[in-house]
Amino acid sequence: MRGGVTLLGPLLALASAVAFAFGNVFISRTGLSQGDRGVMFSVVVTMAMSAALWGVIEGTALPLGLPWRGIVWFALAGVSAMVFGRSLLYASVRRLGVARSSAVKRLNPFFSVLLASVILQEAIGLSDLAGMVCIAAGFGLMIQESFAQRATDPTGHRPADYAIGVTAALAYAMAYILRKLGLEALPSPAFGTFISALAGFCVFLGSSVVNPRMRANLVGMFRHLDRWIGLAAVFVSIGQILMFAALAYAEVSTVVMIASLEIFLSIFLSIFVFKTERRLTRAVMIAAVLAFIGVGLVAA
Repeated sequence: MRGGVTLLGPLLALASAVAFAFGNVFISRTGLSQGDRGVMFSVVVTMAMSAALWGVIEGTALPLGLPWRGIVWFALAGVSAMVFGRSLLYASVRRLGVARSSAVKRLNPFFSVLLASVILQEAIGLSDLAGMVCIAAGFGLMIQESFAQRATDPTGHRPADYAIGVTAALAYAMAYILRKLGLEALPSPAFGTFISALAGFCVFLGSSVVNPRMRANLVGMFRHLDRWIGLAAVFVSIGQILMFAALAYAEVSTVVMIASLEIFLSIFLSIFVFKTERRLTRAVMIAAVLAFIGVGLVAA
């Protein structure tokens, strides 16, 4: 039984990486979709799935004297991840493609270590520094390649396009810190995910009152649905929920390392299975390997 539980965590982390990889490919297919191209709908799907898990696995009963501090942290994490992180992630995948956006997404540990040091007063070790250098080097390599490509092909990726992915990674890293604070006050992952998704949707709802474009996206959320929006929402939501489930059965370092396989799974699916990208440049492959090594060093 003990060995089964030990194996369950890594298996859940691997399943999460697979789900995120499929989600990345499906997001890239939403380029011709209407409205906000599935961002709001994906938040609704996450909210529904986490609510179901809360009821089935954790039970809907919460402890007496409900720790509102935990709920506040979860809500702030939701605004950071569901509103900023997810919106920018969708835009990053469509602008940079699956392979490049997946590599840029590995900046999450880079920002997480920095934020944990500043906010949680966690020490940065030599392994952390080495990992951060590897991650930054991989990102710098892709930027350098973009400058070189733009010199001969003005239609290539602009270095400024990477700013969207970088900001998404920063938003997700901030959400991880806030969610950790929330779990310390209220150790209920499924409930916390539900609160985060609910808070994100409430922000979209409030924004629609003053922003005509947001209001049109909200009203047309289901009317604009297509198969790629639906598949992207489901797989991104499954990936996020499986990631939190994995943390309950395995060390954070193990989960982070296995989850970083998402880079290579995304590349494989986009090039060889769905053929959404025609070729993989050497710079992107080296950046992916450096990001994988960097994540491993940070996790260590």
